[in-house]
Amino acid sequence: MRSSELVTRIDFEDDVTEEEADRHTRDLVLLLEDLDVDEVRAAEGEAVPGTRSADPGVLAGAVLVSGVLLKPVLTSLVSLVGSWLEQSEQRSVTVELEGAKVTVKGRVSPKDVEAYVHALRGNAGGSTVETVKEGA
Repeated sequence: MRSSELVTRIDFEDDVTEEEADRHTRDLVLLLEDLDVDEVRAAEGEAVPGTRSADPGVLAGAVLVSGVLLKPVLTSLVSLVGSWLEQSEQRSVTVELEGAKVTVKGRVSPKDVEAYVHALRGNAGGSTVETVKEGA
C-alpha cells in the first residue's frame, strides 16, 4: 500500500500579520498531530504572496499530513479543521488529497462531514466541495 500525503491550506483573514499566520499554522499542526497518521508538519517552501512566515523555511498556512492510511482519519480531520476554524476565526481551510479538494468554512455538522469525506475519498482528480459556516 502506498503512502498518501494530504495538504491543508489556511485562507487567513486580511488583517493577519506574519507572526499570527505562523502561530495559526503551528496551532493547526499541533491539533492535527492527534490524528493517527505518520507525520504532520508545516509545509516548507516559498511564502505565498501576502503571507510570509516568521520562519523562512515554513510556508505560512500550509500543513502537510502524511501516512499510509490517511483515508480512515478523514472524518476526524474534517471535524477538527471545522472546530479549529471556529476558534481561530480565519476564513477557511482547504483540504487536498490526491487531486480532490474540500474547503471548510467553519464548524461542520456531522451530516455534512460525511459528504466532504466522500468527496475526498471517492472523487480524486479535481473535485471541489465547499461548506459554509452556519449563519453565514
